[in-house]
Amino acid sequence: MLTFDSVLGQEQLKKQLQKAAEEGRPSHAYLIAGEKGSGKRTIAKCFAKALQCTGEGSRPCGKCQSCLQMEDGSQPDVIYIEPDEKDSIGVGTVRERINDDIVIKPYRGPYKIYLVCDAQKMTVQAQNALLKTLEEPPKYAVLLLLTSSVEQILPTIQSRSVRLSMQPLPDETIRRYLMNSFKVPDYEADTYVTFARGNLGRATELLKNEDFETKKEEAIALLKSIDSADFGELYLKAAALGKEKDMGILNFFYIWYRDALCYKAMNQSEGLIFKEEIQYIKKVSREISYEGFEEIFAALLKTQEMIRANVNMETAMELLFVAIRDCRKE
Repeated sequence: MLTFDSVLGQEQLKKQLQKAAEEGRPSHAYLIAGEKGSGKRTIAKCFAKALQCTGEGSRPCGKCQSCLQMEDGSQPDVIYIEPDEKDSIGVGTVRERINDDIVIKPYRGPYKIYLVCDAQKMTVQAQNALLKTLEEPPKYAVLLLLTSSVEQILPTIQSRSVRLSMQPLPDETIRRYLMNSFKVPDYEADTYVTFARGNLGRATELLKNEDFETKKEEAIALLKSIDSADFGELYLKAAALGKEKDMGILNFFYIWYRDALCYKAMNQSEGLIFKEEIQYIKKVSREISYEGFEEIFAALLKTQEMIRANVNMETAMELLFVAIRDCRKE
């Protein structure tokens, strides 16, 4: 059963939303920001459930008709807006599903709640159409806009919404969850925790991904070849990665160089993720200066930003390989 207690972490955010629900004073619009897998949808559904709850005591009660309908997805006054087959939310969808519908009063509950998933995928026209509703919404209307990229939301919508940010979960919280819920041994949980970087959804996705180990081995082979392969070979590898359009490989790069930096600083293998590659990790740690590591991490961040900005992945990876090789020559 979905309650605020079942949501891991996010204590301050949960307290704020639960108070708004129990006092019956929600804002008309919330912009909930966080990367994919951070739990935005879960906490938004919990808030919607609490707002519509008609039971006694702490909300959501989990027993009233509205709570039961939320559990089976049949609550008529909670409307979900998702990207279409073109992976966008167009102006027609916003006008039909929100603007035209919002004038109709709630069927049963005190509120009419619109949960817009991947709100950053609304077109500019769709966002402008939504803005008209946000300027003069009915008293019973609550819009929950979930986004992984606040920058793609119009400033005018941002200014009319209460902005909430999902925070990374502590490693130990994710580790306990994996060990308790999936019976994962501690040493295996450590690997997923490190790659998750505070994101529970990413950790569970990696755990269930049958290709994870294969991709890990491919990433290690590529990392080992960067300093010895000629540029032609590197460009071919970049082209292959560009076809896959898989930014997950950057996580392998990040952990690889983090391991090397940790070994350089501590001179021990304790806590390393790529322990089985300790001899090569030692080699990398000797060949790269502390300043070089800083430049590599900056290059990884820049590559991620370039790909998110729809820069050709092949080009982005080519630049990353060159930056890494330059640091290895120091």
